[in-house]
Amino acid sequence: MQPKGKSGRADTSLNLINKLYGFERDVKEGSDEQRYEARQQNSLPVLTQLHAWMQKTQPQVTAQNALGKAAEQLAQAGALYRRRIFAHRQQCG
Repeated sequence: MQPKGKSGRADTSLNLINKLYGFERDVKEGSDEQRYEARQQNSLPVLTQLHAWMQKTQPQVTAQNALGKAAEQLAQAGALYRRRIFAHRQQCG
């Protein structure tokens, strides 16, 4: 637990993940093209930040602790999400 006003490594990633979920909620009812455009504009920059966080954090934690496990899962999920974003572009273009 962090002292009041302080944030830890996990807080950074959770804030970024919450942003991604918020973007997805906002475009849930949109067309494929609207979701694609919103993801390019909103999600991709956040994914880039999240990826940078993961690359910085993963070597600093062990795979046995919760943060290490979360960083590994994030690395796998991030790769899948990026492929999904770019796969749509290839289908449309």
